[in-house]
Amino acid sequence: MSTQITIPAQEAHVVRVFSVTEEAGAPLGDAEVMDALGAEGDLDAGEIELFDLADLGSMPLSEYLGEGHGIAEADLADMRGQLDGLTGRVLILPSRAFGGRAIVLRPGRGLRLVGRFEEDVAPVSFERLPAGGAAGSVAPASRSARPGRRPAWLAALVFFAGLAVLAAIVISLAVMS
Repeated sequence: MSTQITIPAQEAHVVRVFSVTEEAGAPLGDAEVMDALGAEGDLDAGEIELFDLADLGSMPLSEYLGEGHGIAEADLADMRGQLDGLTGRVLILPSRAFGGRAIVLRPGRGLRLVGRFEEDVAPVSFERLPAGGAAGSVAPASRSARPGRRPAWLAALVFFAGLAVLAAIVISLAVMS
């Protein structure tokens, strides 16, 4: 029986980390690793990271997740040992890769889910406008309070009058021929 991961529609700010498990002497190609996700639907491959942990140099994976993906320190604390103890390749799958669609993943041989983490996103807050900035009411507009309307009307009248004169000239030339 394989593991099934159901991704709900509109999931946001979630990062899943998979360890790539390869047999000695039989490394998996990148396409094989992506196929091992068993995604029932399209994924945005541009949002998925697949890399060798050695590429991070001295930076531990937990630090990379904190700095690169905004995972809160408190969420990483319990998993730090396991994350930093991984070797080989990892696949980092942010919810942006699902494009807001509901998708089912059935990770197969070659992938092991290490953890699911939520990005630390500050809640949106709206501050009050400065005093007096939005106070009062708007008075109904009077004719004199609408500058620019008369010139636009006049320009349209001149345009159509010119068009009528041009049409009269074209018609008269056509009749004379």
